[in-house]
Amino acid sequence: MYLDPAFGGMLLQIILALIVVGGTMLFTMRRKIRSLFVKKPDEIYKNQPTVNSDASDDGVVDALAD
Repeated sequence: MYLDPAFGGMLLQIILALIVVGGTMLFTMRRKIRSLFVKKPDEIYKNQPTVNSDASDDGVVDALAD
């Protein structure tokens, strides 16, 4: 089977174009991609218990306050 030399050049251009387009997409969407892997600060303290009104300043609950 004979492959024309111009076919190799065309194939190389297609491969390079795919690499350039993919790299450009990754570069322009890097914030969105990074946000998928970074935990948001408001989610860190989401499941923390709230402090009762009968707790002291250091968070210790006074059971005898009632």
